[in-house]
Amino acid sequence: MHPRIKVAKLLIKIGRFIQSSAVAVMRPDDLIELNRRHYSKPDNVQGWCDEQLVNSGLSTLEQSLLDKVGINEGKLLLLGLGGGREAIPLAKNGFMVTGIDFIPAMVEGAKENARKTGIEISGMVQEISSLKLPENTFAMVWLSAAMYSSVPTRKRRIEMLIKIGKALTPGGYFVFGFLWNPKMDASFKSVFVKKTMAWLSLGNLRYEKGDMLRFNLEFIHAFTALEQLKGELHQGGFELVNIQANDESEFAGAIAKKQN
Repeated sequence: MHPRIKVAKLLIKIGRFIQSSAVAVMRPDDLIELNRRHYSKPDNVQGWCDEQLVNSGLSTLEQSLLDKVGINEGKLLLLGLGGGREAIPLAKNGFMVTGIDFIPAMVEGAKENARKTGIEISGMVQEISSLKLPENTFAMVWLSAAMYSSVPTRKRRIEMLIKIGKALTPGGYFVFGFLWNPKMDASFKSVFVKKTMAWLSLGNLRYEKGDMLRFNLEFIHAFTALEQLKGELHQGGFELVNIQANDESEFAGAIAKKQN
Protein backbone atom coordinates (compact mmCIF):
# COMPACT_ATOMS: atom_id res chain seq x y z
CA MET A 1 0.00 0.00 0.00
CA HIS A 2 1.19 3.51 -0.79
CA PRO A 3 2.82 5.03 2.36
CA ARG A 4 0.66 8.17 2.17
CA ILE A 5 -2.47 6.02 2.12
CA LYS A 6 -1.18 4.17 5.19
CA VAL A 7 -0.61 7.45 7.01
CA ALA A 8 -4.04 8.72 5.99
CA LYS A 9 -5.77 5.58 7.27
CA LEU A 10 -3.84 5.79 10.55
CA LEU A 11 -4.90 9.41 11.00
CA ILE A 12 -8.53 8.44 10.33
CA LYS A 13 -8.32 5.73 13.02
CA ILE A 14 -6.73 8.15 15.48
CA GLY A 15 -9.39 10.73 14.68
CA ARG A 16 -12.19 8.25 15.28
CA PHE A 17 -10.67 7.21 18.60
CA ILE A 18 -10.28 10.82 19.73
CA GLN A 19 -13.85 11.53 18.68
CA SER A 20 -15.15 8.49 20.58
CA SER A 21 -13.20 9.59 23.66
CA ALA A 22 -15.28 12.74 24.08
CA VAL A 23 -17.70 10.75 26.26
CA ALA A 24 -14.91 10.10 28.78
CA VAL A 25 -13.93 13.72 29.44
CA MET A 26 -17.45 14.94 30.23
CA ARG A 27 -18.93 14.50 33.68
CA PRO A 28 -22.30 12.72 34.05
CA ASP A 29 -24.10 16.04 34.54
CA ASP A 30 -22.47 17.29 31.34
CA LEU A 31 -23.71 14.23 29.45
CA ILE A 32 -27.26 14.83 30.66
CA GLU A 33 -27.03 18.50 29.69
CA LEU A 34 -25.71 17.49 26.27
CA ASN A 35 -28.81 15.35 25.76
CA ARG A 36 -31.11 18.10 27.04
CA ARG A 37 -29.64 20.65 24.62
CA HIS A 38 -29.97 18.21 21.74
CA TYR A 39 -33.63 17.40 22.38
CA SER A 40 -34.61 20.98 23.19
CA LYS A 41 -33.73 22.22 19.72
CA PRO A 42 -36.90 23.47 17.99
CA ASP A 43 -36.47 21.07 15.07
CA ASN A 44 -36.24 18.10 17.44
CA VAL A 45 -39.26 19.20 19.46
CA GLN A 46 -41.22 19.62 16.25
CA GLY A 47 -40.08 16.21 15.04
CA TRP A 48 -41.08 14.34 18.20
CA CYS A 49 -44.43 16.15 18.30
CA ASP A 50 -45.09 15.54 14.60
CA GLU A 51 -48.59 14.20 14.05
CA GLN A 52 -47.47 11.33 11.83
CA LEU A 53 -44.93 10.10 14.39
CA VAL A 54 -47.34 10.51 17.30
CA ASN A 55 -50.07 8.62 15.46
CA SER A 56 -47.70 5.71 14.73
CA GLY A 57 -48.36 4.48 18.27
CA LEU A 58 -46.51 1.71 20.08
CA SER A 59 -43.78 -0.19 18.28
CA THR A 60 -44.02 -3.96 17.83
CA LEU A 61 -41.58 -4.43 20.72
CA GLU A 62 -43.50 -2.06 23.00
CA GLN A 63 -46.84 -3.69 22.22
CA SER A 64 -45.36 -7.10 22.94
CA LEU A 65 -44.09 -5.93 26.33
CA LEU A 66 -47.48 -4.42 27.18
CA ASP A 67 -49.26 -7.64 26.21
CA LYS A 68 -46.93 -9.69 28.42
CA VAL A 69 -47.55 -7.47 31.46
CA GLY A 70 -51.24 -8.22 31.07
CA ILE A 71 -52.76 -5.16 32.78
CA ASN A 72 -54.46 -2.15 31.20
CA GLU A 73 -55.69 -0.01 34.05
CA GLY A 74 -54.44 2.01 36.99
CA LYS A 75 -52.03 4.91 37.25
CA LEU A 76 -49.11 4.77 34.83
CA LEU A 77 -46.01 6.96 34.93
CA LEU A 78 -44.41 7.48 31.53
CA LEU A 79 -40.79 8.62 31.65
CA GLY A 80 -39.71 10.28 28.42
CA LEU A 81 -43.04 11.69 27.30
CA GLY A 82 -41.85 13.19 24.02
CA GLY A 83 -44.75 14.20 21.80
CA GLY A 84 -47.12 11.60 23.24
CA ARG A 85 -46.53 8.66 20.87
CA GLU A 86 -46.71 6.15 23.73
CA ALA A 87 -48.83 8.14 26.17
CA ILE A 88 -51.88 8.35 23.90
CA PRO A 89 -52.29 4.61 23.12
CA LEU A 90 -51.51 3.72 26.75
CA ALA A 91 -54.26 6.11 27.90
CA LYS A 92 -56.63 4.67 25.31
CA ASN A 93 -55.86 1.21 26.71
CA GLY A 94 -57.28 2.34 30.06
CA PHE A 95 -54.33 3.75 32.01
CA MET A 96 -54.36 7.11 33.79
CA VAL A 97 -51.14 8.49 32.33
CA THR A 98 -48.76 10.97 33.90
CA GLY A 99 -45.86 11.84 31.61
CA ILE A 100 -42.44 13.24 32.49
CA ASP A 101 -39.96 14.88 30.15
CA PHE A 102 -37.03 17.23 30.72
CA ILE A 103 -38.07 19.44 27.79
CA PRO A 104 -41.02 21.70 28.73
CA ALA A 105 -42.07 22.12 25.08
CA MET A 106 -42.34 18.32 24.75
CA VAL A 107 -44.69 18.13 27.73
CA GLU A 108 -46.95 20.83 26.33
CA GLY A 109 -46.84 19.29 22.86
CA ALA A 110 -47.81 15.86 24.18
CA LYS A 111 -50.70 17.24 26.23
CA GLU A 112 -51.98 19.11 23.18
CA ASN A 113 -51.65 16.05 20.94
CA ALA A 114 -53.59 14.02 23.50
CA ARG A 115 -56.36 16.61 23.68
CA LYS A 116 -56.75 16.43 19.91
CA THR A 117 -57.61 12.75 20.24
CA GLY A 118 -60.00 13.28 23.14
CA ILE A 119 -57.52 12.02 25.73
CA GLU A 120 -56.34 13.81 28.87
CA ILE A 121 -52.87 13.15 30.25
CA SER A 122 -50.92 14.87 33.01
CA GLY A 123 -47.41 16.14 32.44
CA MET A 124 -44.42 17.19 34.56
CA VAL A 125 -40.99 18.57 33.72
CA GLN A 126 -38.25 16.51 35.36
CA GLU A 127 -35.01 14.78 34.41
CA ILE A 128 -35.35 11.03 34.81
CA SER A 129 -32.17 10.44 36.83
CA SER A 130 -33.27 13.07 39.38
CA LEU A 131 -36.88 12.10 39.90
CA LYS A 132 -39.10 13.48 42.65
CA LEU A 133 -42.16 11.25 42.81
CA PRO A 134 -44.99 10.44 45.21
CA GLU A 135 -44.52 7.07 46.86
CA ASN A 136 -46.73 4.01 46.42
CA THR A 137 -48.74 5.63 43.60
CA PHE A 138 -48.29 3.95 40.22
CA ALA A 139 -49.22 0.46 39.05
CA MET A 140 -46.71 0.73 36.22
CA VAL A 141 -43.74 2.89 35.26
CA TRP A 142 -43.01 2.94 31.54
CA LEU A 143 -39.62 4.22 30.38
CA SER A 144 -39.79 5.34 26.75
CA ALA A 145 -37.92 3.64 23.90
CA ALA A 146 -34.22 3.04 24.80
CA MET A 147 -34.10 5.80 27.41
CA TYR A 148 -32.85 3.52 30.16
CA SER A 149 -29.57 3.67 28.25
CA SER A 150 -29.60 7.48 28.26
CA VAL A 151 -28.76 7.64 31.98
CA PRO A 152 -24.99 7.89 32.47
CA THR A 153 -23.29 5.59 34.99
CA ARG A 154 -24.48 2.40 36.61
CA LYS A 155 -24.73 4.23 39.94
CA ARG A 156 -27.27 6.73 38.59
CA ARG A 157 -29.30 4.05 36.90
CA ILE A 158 -29.55 2.11 40.14
CA GLU A 159 -30.50 5.25 42.07
CA MET A 160 -33.21 5.90 39.47
CA LEU A 161 -34.50 2.33 39.87
CA ILE A 162 -34.77 2.78 43.64
CA LYS A 163 -36.84 5.96 43.17
CA ILE A 164 -39.05 4.22 40.62
CA GLY A 165 -39.55 1.31 43.02
CA LYS A 166 -40.70 3.65 45.77
CA ALA A 167 -43.21 5.27 43.38
CA LEU A 168 -44.73 1.89 42.45
CA THR A 169 -47.46 0.15 44.36
CA PRO A 170 -46.59 -3.31 45.78
CA GLY A 171 -45.97 -5.72 42.92
CA GLY A 172 -45.91 -2.87 40.41
CA TYR A 173 -44.23 -3.22 37.01
CA PHE A 174 -41.37 -1.35 35.38
CA VAL A 175 -41.38 -1.63 31.56
CA PHE A 176 -38.43 -0.19 29.66
CA GLY A 177 -36.28 -0.27 26.58
CA PHE A 178 -32.50 -0.19 26.30
CA LEU A 179 -29.75 -0.21 23.70
CA TRP A 180 -28.30 -3.68 23.11
CA ASN A 181 -24.99 -4.42 21.39
CA PRO A 182 -23.33 -7.69 22.49
CA LYS A 183 -21.00 -7.48 19.48
CA MET A 184 -19.57 -4.10 20.44
CA ASP A 185 -15.92 -3.94 19.49
CA ALA A 186 -14.18 -2.32 22.44
CA SER A 187 -10.80 -3.74 23.34
CA PHE A 188 -9.44 -3.79 26.88
CA LYS A 189 -6.78 -1.32 25.76
CA SER A 190 -9.36 1.08 24.33
CA VAL A 191 -11.48 0.98 27.51
CA PHE A 192 -8.37 1.41 29.68
CA VAL A 193 -7.23 4.47 27.72
CA LYS A 194 -10.66 6.08 27.95
CA LYS A 195 -10.87 5.42 31.68
CA THR A 196 -7.42 6.96 32.06
CA MET A 197 -8.55 10.02 30.09
CA ALA A 198 -11.60 10.27 32.33
CA TRP A 199 -9.46 10.32 35.46
CA LEU A 200 -6.89 12.75 34.05
CA SER A 201 -9.64 15.17 33.01
CA LEU A 202 -11.80 14.56 36.11
CA GLY A 203 -14.56 13.74 33.65
CA ASN A 204 -16.73 10.61 33.49
CA LEU A 205 -14.98 8.83 36.37
CA ARG A 206 -17.47 5.96 36.13
CA TYR A 207 -16.92 5.43 32.40
CA GLU A 208 -17.82 1.89 31.34
CA LYS A 209 -17.67 -0.16 28.20
CA GLY A 210 -20.70 0.71 26.10
CA ASP A 211 -20.69 4.45 26.85
CA MET A 212 -20.80 6.49 23.65
CA LEU A 213 -21.98 9.66 22.00
CA ARG A 214 -24.51 8.31 19.51
CA PHE A 215 -24.03 10.06 16.16
CA ASN A 216 -21.89 12.53 18.16
CA LEU A 217 -25.14 14.10 19.38
CA GLU A 218 -26.30 12.39 22.57
CA PHE A 219 -25.02 10.15 25.33
CA ILE A 220 -26.14 6.55 25.38
CA HIS A 221 -24.92 3.38 27.06
CA ALA A 222 -25.15 0.16 25.07
CA PHE A 223 -25.45 -2.99 27.16
CA THR A 224 -23.13 -5.73 25.96
CA ALA A 225 -24.18 -8.50 28.37
CA LEU A 226 -27.54 -9.23 29.98
CA GLU A 227 -25.87 -9.92 33.32
CA GLN A 228 -25.02 -6.20 33.52
CA LEU A 229 -28.68 -5.30 33.23
CA LYS A 230 -29.86 -8.03 35.61
CA GLY A 231 -27.35 -6.85 38.22
CA GLU A 232 -28.60 -3.27 38.05
CA LEU A 233 -32.23 -4.35 38.36
CA HIS A 234 -31.47 -6.53 41.38
CA GLN A 235 -29.59 -3.74 43.16
CA GLY A 236 -32.42 -1.36 42.34
CA GLY A 237 -34.99 -3.63 43.99
CA PHE A 238 -36.49 -5.32 40.92
CA GLU A 239 -36.95 -8.85 39.67
CA LEU A 240 -36.60 -9.42 35.93
CA VAL A 241 -39.82 -10.93 34.54
CA ASN A 242 -39.28 -10.85 30.78
CA ILE A 243 -36.60 -9.69 28.40
CA GLN A 244 -36.74 -9.32 24.64
CA ALA A 245 -33.34 -8.91 23.03
CA ASN A 246 -31.67 -10.43 20.01
CA ASP A 247 -28.39 -9.88 18.25
CA GLU A 248 -30.09 -8.61 15.10
CA SER A 249 -31.54 -5.47 16.67
CA GLU A 250 -29.94 -2.77 18.78
CA PHE A 251 -33.25 -2.01 20.48
CA ALA A 252 -34.33 -4.34 23.29
CA GLY A 253 -36.95 -4.27 26.01
CA ALA A 254 -37.67 -5.76 29.41
CA ILE A 255 -40.28 -6.10 32.13
CA ALA A 256 -39.28 -5.97 35.79
CA LYS A 257 -41.41 -6.34 38.90
CA LYS A 258 -40.96 -4.53 42.16
CA GLN A 259 -39.61 -6.83 44.86
CA ASN A 260 -41.80 -6.92 47.95
